[in-house]
Amino acid sequence: MKRLISFLICAVMILTCAAGCTGKPEDSTAEPDTENITTVTDTEELTDELTETDTEEETTEAETLPPVTEDLEAMNAEPAAKFTVSRAFGNGMVLQRNDYIRIWGWADSSENGKRVEAEFAGLHGAAVIADGEWTITLGGTLPECTEGRTLRVFAADGASYEFNDVLVGDVYWIVGQSNVWYPVSYIKNEPLANEKGRNAEISNDLQIRLNRTFAGDFAGIQIGTNAVSRDVVNRRGWQKPEQGAMDFSALGYFTALMLYEQLERKVPIGMIEFDGNGCALHAFLPNEVRDELNISTEKNGVYSAPGVNAHVSSFMYNHGMYSFQKMPITAIIWYQGESDCNSTNNNNTLYAERFATLIRYLRNAHDQLHHDYPVYVVELPPIFLQFDFAQVRMNMGTIPQLINDVYICTTSDLWSDRTYYIDGVRNSLHPYNKWEIAERMSAMILARSLGVGSLDEVSGPQMVSVEFSEDKCTATIKYKYVGEGLTSDGKLKGFKVMTGNKYNWAKPATMEITDKDTVVITTKQPMRSVSYFTLLDDTFPKNLNLCSSTGVPAGAFRIDVPTE
Repeated sequence: MKRLISFLICAVMILTCAAGCTGKPEDSTAEPDTENITTVTDTEELTDELTETDTEEETTEAETLPPVTEDLEAMNAEPAAKFTVSRAFGNGMVLQRNDYIRIWGWADSSENGKRVEAEFAGLHGAAVIADGEWTITLGGTLPECTEGRTLRVFAADGASYEFNDVLVGDVYWIVGQSNVWYPVSYIKNEPLANEKGRNAEISNDLQIRLNRTFAGDFAGIQIGTNAVSRDVVNRRGWQKPEQGAMDFSALGYFTALMLYEQLERKVPIGMIEFDGNGCALHAFLPNEVRDELNISTEKNGVYSAPGVNAHVSSFMYNHGMYSFQKMPITAIIWYQGESDCNSTNNNNTLYAERFATLIRYLRNAHDQLHHDYPVYVVELPPIFLQFDFAQVRMNMGTIPQLINDVYICTTSDLWSDRTYYIDGVRNSLHPYNKWEIAERMSAMILARSLGVGSLDEVSGPQMVSVEFSEDKCTATIKYKYVGEGLTSDGKLKGFKVMTGNKYNWAKPATMEITDKDTVVITTKQPMRSVSYFTLLDDTFPKNLNLCSSTGVPAGAFRIDVPTE
C-alpha cells in the first residue's frame, strides 16, 4: 500500500507540474518559499511558477522514451539532507530537445541510500544516492521550447536547487585549439574581416546560450596525470550573448547565430566551447582512449611558438569535456589539428584513426537516445607559414571512411591572404575567415541534422573510394556530395601522386572528370600514394579546382596504394 500511495503521489506531481511553451518567460521577483532552497539566480530574474496551461501537444513525448530513474524504491527512500548539483546546470541553460534529460551531482557518503528528485516541464525523476553520486533521468523527452522554465532538483524537506529560464533546443559542442578560441571580439575589431561578422547581432533577445571552458581555467591543476575534474571548472556558467559573446569562439557564436536565424528563432541554441591554445589531438583524448592508443601522459608532440602553451595528453578532456559528457547534444563542431602537424607521436600520420577512436568513445560516453550524433570537422585552410598542415589536412579527409556521420567542412576557397600580418608579424595560422566558415558549417548542420536543404548542395565533394589498376598506373576516385556533378574551371588541377621510389609529390600524367562522381588519374610509373589539396598553401581555384556543381570545393585526402 505504501508503494502504491507513493506512486500515486508521483503521478499527481507530474500532472500538476505541466508548463506551457507559448512564449518568452515573464519577469518575476518571487523569492523561494523556504529558507533551505539554494536558488541559483546569478543576475537572472526568477520565472513564474509552472502552471497547468500546457496543451497535450506541447508536452508530447518522443516515441522512444529513455529509461526512467524514478522507481518505487527511489520514491520510498528517505530524502537526502544535503547534496550538490553539477555546475553543468545553471540559469538560462539549454537542454537538448527530443533526447534524455539527465541531471546529476554528488553527496557525502552519509547520504548514500537516500533520495534526490527533479522536475522540469511536467517531467519527474528520482534517484538513490550511491557511492556519493546520483544521476536522474527524467521520465520523458521534450520538444523545443522558447519559454524559460524552472528546473527544480530537491529532496523533499532537504536541500533544493532551482535553475530558472531553462530553455529546450539544440546543444552543440565546439572543440579545438586557438582557432576555436579566436573570439568574436577579434572579428569585431578586424577591419579586413567580413562585414557581416563585424556587424553580427549580439543581443539578449536572442535565445542563444553560451558556456565556455578554456585552458586558462585550469590554472593550478596538476597536469600530466590521470586525474579528472568531475565538476565543471569554469565558474562563468551559462551566459547570454551580451554577457558572453565577445569572449566566445567566433566560429561557435556565428554558427549558433546562423542556425538560430535559419530556424526562424523558434529553436534555442546552446553552444558549449572547449578550447586549448596549442593543444594537440592527444590533449582531447580520455585516459582510456590514450591508453588504448599507447600515448604517453608526458608533454610531447606539440609545437612550440610564441604565445602558444603546449598541453599534455588528456588534459583538455579530463578537466573540461569530462564534466559535460552526460549531457546529450545535437552535434560536435571540431576545428583542431594545427599542433599535430609536426607531432613526434605520429598524430600527423595517424590523425584519422585516432580521431575516429575518440568519437566512438564520446558517443558511448554521452549514451544518448540519438547515439551516433553527427560530427562536423573544419578542414585546415591554406596556410602561408612554415607549418606542414598538409599531412594532417589530408588525413582528415579519410575520417568519414573510418566512422559514420562525420562530415568535412572544406575551406580551400575561404582563405588566400598571403600578406596578412598581426602586430607586424606575418600570421596566417589564425585566419579571420570565421564568418565564412560558419556560413558553410551552419548550412551543413541544417542539411544533415535539421533537414533544411541537402548535403549534396552545401557540402564539398568528399572522397568515397579509390581503386587502383593492377599495374598501379591508374587510380579511379569516387566522390559523394557532388550536386548535379563534379566540375572544374578549365583543366583539372590539385591532385598529386608519389610514384616509384620518389618521396615527393608530383603531378600525375593525366587527371580527368570521367563521370558525375568520378575522377580518373594516370601515371607513367606505378603509384604509391595519391592525394588532393596536398600542399600547405594551395588555394581554390588557383592551385586546385575540383568542386561540386554548386561551386563548393572538394575536400583534401590521401590514400596509399595497399601493400601486398
